[in-house]
Amino acid sequence: MPTLADTAPTCVVRGLSFDALATALARGRATVFTLNMMHMRLLARDPDFRESYRQASIVTLDSNLINTVFLRRRMTVATGSDLVRHLAARRSLRDRSVLVIGNVTAEEAASVMASRRLDVLRPPFGFIRDPGAVEAVIARVRDLAPDVVFIAVGAPQSEMLALRLRRAGLVAPSILACGAAFEFLLGKQTRSPAVLRRTGLEWAWRLASNPRRLAGRYASDAGFLLSMLGPLTRLARSGALKVGGLQLQFRQEAGLGAKLGRGALGAG
Repeated sequence: MPTLADTAPTCVVRGLSFDALATALARGRATVFTLNMMHMRLLARDPDFRESYRQASIVTLDSNLINTVFLRRRMTVATGSDLVRHLAARRSLRDRSVLVIGNVTAEEAASVMASRRLDVLRPPFGFIRDPGAVEAVIARVRDLAPDVVFIAVGAPQSEMLALRLRRAGLVAPSILACGAAFEFLLGKQTRSPAVLRRTGLEWAWRLASNPRRLAGRYASDAGFLLSMLGPLTRLARSGALKVGGLQLQFRQEAGLGAKLGRGALGAG
């Protein structure tokens, strides 16, 4: 008889180079999410958030804590902030049209990302709960027809908007859910020192920098981590973790297959 692990939808969390990710985004049709502890907690409790992950074509690991403590540093960690920094430094999208959805101005976004054409859309706070506001965003994306969309409105709004854009038939542009990446690159928020990032302690720096905003989130993340401690301690050996009926498989990979930009269940 098949077990839940055999029948559960699978999401592959890929350890990929920034160059491979940049190529996928520039090629089009890629949906890129970056998995961290908060995302895992949302996957466990929110069916809609799980559905957004099922439609993503590429999921990277955005947690030095998971990589250092539970995967024994076997994976390449690719955070949204570092990926956007790489795209900016390499001018990877200079020949593409770009749309940034988030709380930045057009001038600020243009100072970060070189592109053929750059537009900015600033939806109202909490827009994802307003069907009319979501439809307005979708209509604007359709009118602009960008090659690449950066969604920088935080989880779970970024991932849910990506799902709704795809469901609305917007399949051509690449989408990167990148959280606070532009705020970090613009100096509105400060990244932790590199040594803390490498050792999985970036969360402590961020908590100390903004305890009022992050204390509740990190307390919830810590509670979830403790509830998953058994499976997490077996992660290095098994390479797999079941969260909310979604099977996560962690793989270090050298490159991307030709079909990854199209998006499919099980592609990650």
